[in-house]
Amino acid sequence: MKIAIKKGRVIDPANHLDKIADLAVENGKITHVGELPADFHPEKIIDAEHKWVIPGLVDICCRPQVQHPHGTTLHDEALAAIKRGITSLCIPPDGDPIIDNTANALRLKQQSDHALPSIYPIGALTAQLAGTAIADLTALSQAGCVAFSNAQHPIVDLQILKHCYDYAASFDLLVVIQPQDYWLSKKGVAHEGFVATLLGLPGIPEVAETIAIAQHLLLIEQCNVRAHFTNLSTLRGVQQIQEAKARGLKVSADTAMHMLHLTEMDVKSFDANCHLYPPLRSIQDCEGLLQGVVNGTLDAICSDHRPLDTVAKLAPFGDTVPGISTIDTFLALGIHLVHQNKLPLNRLVDALTHRPAQLFNLPAGTLSVGAAADISIIDPSRYWVINDSSLLSKGKNTPFKHWEIPGQVTHTLCKGLLVHEA
Repeated sequence: MKIAIKKGRVIDPANHLDKIADLAVENGKITHVGELPADFHPEKIIDAEHKWVIPGLVDICCRPQVQHPHGTTLHDEALAAIKRGITSLCIPPDGDPIIDNTANALRLKQQSDHALPSIYPIGALTAQLAGTAIADLTALSQAGCVAFSNAQHPIVDLQILKHCYDYAASFDLLVVIQPQDYWLSKKGVAHEGFVATLLGLPGIPEVAETIAIAQHLLLIEQCNVRAHFTNLSTLRGVQQIQEAKARGLKVSADTAMHMLHLTEMDVKSFDANCHLYPPLRSIQDCEGLLQGVVNGTLDAICSDHRPLDTVAKLAPFGDTVPGISTIDTFLALGIHLVHQNKLPLNRLVDALTHRPAQLFNLPAGTLSVGAAADISIIDPSRYWVINDSSLLSKGKNTPFKHWEIPGQVTHTLCKGLLVHEA
């Protein structure tokens, strides 16, 4: 299908482009950016005046397998993602089933079709995520895994961890690390600090993250492996990544969008939707994470989407299941930061599109001529209120309810198909 997108503000960090321009799409590819040729006769014209035209969003940490009493599928959450402008999803290995063999990786890949986001599995670093034996990383890579991680499961034996990193380095495979020391964090439910003490909640100290980062950095340097730290939550963690980059280590990092908005102070109401892992931390940590995104120390922003059913959040705070449904608010909360002049627009778009695609070597995140036409068109001036009816995800577990935020995705193109129009 031939589609023309007219008069939009085209923002493409991959090509350092930010200008009013037209785009042409044909046979699933972007064929022109700028003034369209006279002989291009589109079947569909999209008026993007006063709107932003950006690459489809790339979410590098999304767990869409919702825990819901009536049952749901990856397909349900993928449809929600499409309507929020997300066209590429990286799925960590700790779902059901665990992505530690080629059959499970291929099954997940096959759930992506032309009308849905591209699905990219992250393979398990160890068999069954047990931390006792390395998984078949080569076979998993050939089956479509774009990176490897042990997710939130510890690898206590450092000899096994070193073996995993040596093996990954020998094949130039990317490892993804969620840095939390198991023993320092296993009993905690909130940031160790004044608020947790006031509420009588067991805390997870800052050093649970920073000790883990330090340990992994030493092994990364020893093994010369490419590594990405995901879901950072502390200012000191950002500083460690900055220092590692300055030393020339092959490291990158991200944080989750909600960590740029919420702090331990939001836990004071005992809202179980604020029971997260890693926990919401201090105001200084939140500000440090945001500054890390602004200056590029944190390369990307992920959603860390973890939808849960209502029952999962009904118990007392410490007994609830940690997690937050974020696929609906992923982009809009970023635009909220732009409107507050806390984050430059081009850096936001880069952190949600080009940079994560580049880190994970995905064919996405750009509006280059010849690239797959994964495109999001956004009305940044249209506000909406977060509530159960406006959330498209089956998971309604979010502490952002009743927030009014800017940014509605009016159109999404996935692989050249117009899959969403509002």
